[in-house]
Amino acid sequence: MANKVAVANHKGGVAKTTTTITVAHCCALHGYRVLIVDGDPQGQCSNALGLPSEPGLFRAISAMVSGVADDVHQWIRKTGRTNLDILPGNDTTAMAQVMLGAEKSIDVIDNLLHPLRREYDYIFFDTAPSAGGIQERACYASKFVLCPTATEYLSSDGLTQLAGSLWTKSTSLKNQHGWDGALMGVLPTFYDESTSVSKESLDQLKTQFGRDVLLPIHRATALRECVAEGKTIFEYAPAHRASQEYETVTAEIIRRS
Repeated sequence: MANKVAVANHKGGVAKTTTTITVAHCCALHGYRVLIVDGDPQGQCSNALGLPSEPGLFRAISAMVSGVADDVHQWIRKTGRTNLDILPGNDTTAMAQVMLGAEKSIDVIDNLLHPLRREYDYIFFDTAPSAGGIQERACYASKFVLCPTATEYLSSDGLTQLAGSLWTKSTSLKNQHGWDGALMGVLPTFYDESTSVSKESLDQLKTQFGRDVLLPIHRATALRECVAEGKTIFEYAPAHRASQEYETVTAEIIRRS
C-alpha cells in the first residue's frame, strides 16, 4: 500500500519542488517504487527532471470530476530513473484547481490515485502555494504532510498559517471523513548559519513545532544548478552536503512511514 506524502506550504519559493523530486528520487534509489504527482501549475517537477511538462494531472482530474471512465495509468510517464515515475502537470493544472472548487468532493485526488495504491511504495505530491483546491485534496489523500519553509520570517509566518489551517482542517476531516493524516515534519530550507535571520527563524520553528522540525537543508548553489541540468542532486553532485542532508530527510520519512 502506497505511503502518500503531500509537500505543502501556502508560500512559494520554499523549495517544495526541490524537496519533492529529491526525496522521491532518494526513495527510488533505496529500491522503493515511487510516483511524483506534479500538482503545481508551473509543472516544475517535470522540468527539474529534464522532462517535458504535460497536462496529465489536468486530464486525469477532468475525467474524474466529470464522471468519465478513464485510466490514470495513461498519464503516468517514466522519468528514465529506476523506480521513479511521474504524473506530470503544466499550466493547465490551474484549470483543474478551478474545476475542483469548493463544491467538489474532498476525496477526488484520493479516488483518482486509488488504482495505483499497490503499484507504488511512495507517492509524493508537489502542490501549488495556495490553500484549497489541489493542495487541500492532496493533503487529505496523504498519510503525511511535509512542510518545507525557508528560514526567514515571512516564510515561517506562512508555515504558521498552514499549520493552523491543517490543524483546523484535520479536525474536520477526522470527524467527517475519518482522515488519519498527520504532519510528517517541518523542513527548514535555505538555511545559512552565518545569518541571524536564519538562526532566529530556525529557533522560532523549534519553539513552535518542537520535535517535528527536521534537520535543515543549507542554502546551496548546487541545488539550483542541478535543476538547470535536469538532474537531482544525487545525480549532479552525490557527494555534496545537500545530498547528505536530503538523504537524512528521506531516512526520516522512511522511518516514520
